Amino acid sequence: MAEVVETRRRTLAKKQALVDGIREKLEASQAVILVDYCGLTAEQMSNLRRRLKEKDSELRVVKNTLALRASESTALAQALDLFKGPTAFVFGYKDPVETAKVLVKFSKEAEQLRLKGGLIEGKVYGAEGVDAMSRLPSREVLLATLLANFNAPIAGFVNVLAANLRGLVTVLNAIKDKREKEA
Repeated sequence: MAEVVETRRRTLAKKQALVDGIREKLEASQAVILVDYCGLTAEQMSNLRRRLKEKDSELRVVKNTLALRASESTALAQALDLFKGPTAFVFGYKDPVETAKVLVKFSKEAEQLRLKGGLIEGKVYGAEGVDAMSRLPSREVLLATLLANFNAPIAGFVNVLAANLRGLVTVLNAIKDKREKEA
């Protein structure tokens, strides 16, 4: 009897450690996207994990009961209806757009992977929202566009100022050419 109680206590401790680990990952992630992985082969799962790792993301399969416990005190608690059927968590630690792009691209290659939705930067999205997020430009492209837009007025102002000098140089060259022809 004591062995049964001890085994049960160890099992509960392991489950609590799993729940705590998942909760930490939820809090550390920029994006948490839930997917249905049913029907994927081990090779496909390994390929997906490898692609996600390149984008600072991670795929984790967790029992729904443990996932629900881990999600209770987080923003993902708003999306409890997504925890139906086989569910895997995809934690995106850096750029949520890149994580979404990898998942959408992979779901087109392997139709067994289906997006359920997720939490991206604190907001709950359905599968369509994750798909729309994947079509956005990456963070670097958006920052480059923003910087280009900041620099455009300055560059225009410099060109306006330089135009007067160019005009003066053109007039002086014309006068010089005219005097050389007369001489």
